[in-house]
Amino acid sequence: MSSPDLRELARRIERAEAEQLARTGEPGPSGALEIGGGLVVSKGTGSPFSAALGVGLAGAVTAAEVDRIEAHLGSGGGAIRIEIAAPADASLRAELARRGYRIERFHQIWFRAPEPLPDAPAVEVRPIRREEERLWAETFAVAYFGRMPQYASMLEGLLTMPRAPGNVAFGAFERGALAGVALASAHRGVATLSGAGVVPERRGAGIQLSLVRARLAWAAALGSDLAASATEPGTASQRTLEKAGFRCAYPRAVLVRER
Repeated sequence: MSSPDLRELARRIERAEAEQLARTGEPGPSGALEIGGGLVVSKGTGSPFSAALGVGLAGAVTAAEVDRIEAHLGSGGGAIRIEIAAPADASLRAELARRGYRIERFHQIWFRAPEPLPDAPAVEVRPIRREEERLWAETFAVAYFGRMPQYASMLEGLLTMPRAPGNVAFGAFERGALAGVALASAHRGVATLSGAGVVPERRGAGIQLSLVRARLAWAAALGSDLAASATEPGTASQRTLEKAGFRCAYPRAVLVRER
């Protein structure tokens, strides 16, 4: 893939991820606002699916626009999360610094053309069936949090991911047992690969790479021209994407302000 214009690349990737976020859980896309060239997604107080993405990629951001972002994300109290792609206009960083936002963490954004990889997968990977959604959510919890969901509300929250319109939930099956999970979605030619996790006892066996391979093949069959994913720096997920031929496009900072 040739080197694209960085801001245009970021605009496509951030918008595709924001659209996936907006479709996950109630109230769906109606809970998202177009502000400052990005999408501001509100899912209620304390929701991990509430964030602003892509703001500043269309140009300068005004204080009034940041006021609107804060009003939309902070209407129920709790922290406000704004994720800034490195190519975003510097005006957004300056305004958030003035308001006392702190950096919570960084992401690296990765991309490549969605072509199938030739190597054979380590395990069977396929989209899950409807009756496997609960098992998928429970496996996600074990992969990410090290334990089964402790409350019904937590399980219901996790179930919004495989059930969201446009999401395809993948499972990696090893001798009939679900050992890894992942998500994929597509928006205007961009395939977003997210939610990949492997249960602790099966890490290091190539399962996550198998999940990447399956989703790349899915994206290629769909006709997408770009596949993208986000990781925290220096993680096993980053190394897996590098093995799969992904290149780092840009960093993204997650900024938070308590109300």
